[in-house]
Amino acid sequence: MSEAVERRLVFGSVAEDYDRHRPSYPPELVDSVLSYAGAAAGDPALEIGAGTGIATRLFSARGLTITAVEPDAAMAAVASERAATDGNTVDQRITDFEHLEFDPHSFQLIYSGTAWHWVDPEQGYVLAARALKPGGGLAAFWNRPVWEVNLLRDGLTAAYQSVAEAFKVVLPGPFNPVAEVDSPTLISGDFWLKELARSPELVDPEVQSFRWTETYTRDEYVGLLSTHSDHILISEADRTQLLDGVASAIDAGGGSFEMTYESLLCLARRS
Repeated sequence: MSEAVERRLVFGSVAEDYDRHRPSYPPELVDSVLSYAGAAAGDPALEIGAGTGIATRLFSARGLTITAVEPDAAMAAVASERAATDGNTVDQRITDFEHLEFDPHSFQLIYSGTAWHWVDPEQGYVLAARALKPGGGLAAFWNRPVWEVNLLRDGLTAAYQSVAEAFKVVLPGPFNPVAEVDSPTLISGDFWLKELARSPELVDPEVQSFRWTETYTRDEYVGLLSTHSDHILISEADRTQLLDGVASAIDAGGGSFEMTYESLLCLARRS
């Protein structure tokens, strides 16, 4: 867990780029979360790992009263600036979920966009059950590339294989096309169902997925990769070699490409 705590705090060094390059989530996912949790405008919601506010803005636009928890002050600063620009009011807390003070059973919805894997599993599900109102929903979701349909997969794989030794020390994330499916950094529906056993008060589990596409130029995709913790933590020399290889693969494919994403949505309800 200590390694995960350190790794979840590396994003502040690239906070502006994170907000610029990280993808958002499909509106259908937001619809599904709100429907499952029975949450509507004015209801209190708790966001875990708010980052720069990418998911915050989606749920704030639906009228929820949001408390956004983010342990990295640099990431939270970008979120605060964006919220002020957008005219949104969010109760922002610079802390993590494990140390957050809250009144029991006070939230209709707890949600976490690409961050729940940083929460201590020994505490997270228990704390979620304590924070949710009866019948309220917990929603965790992630964006992941669908590599089997990616036309540049072979070229990108070659770039990652050239620095394979670096990722034996730093566990690879989902944007590494040769990452093992059962890597601890990749969440699956089966993993979610197994983990819910930590809190028997969380019931009615569901796993949903949504596919969508995004087109990237070479520079946009290199910028995106530079915001991922596994890429940040490898050595500068390895990172330069990797990103140069990625750029060459995209150039060879015409300078841009279409990425198919799967947004994995994991749900549970407070009994």
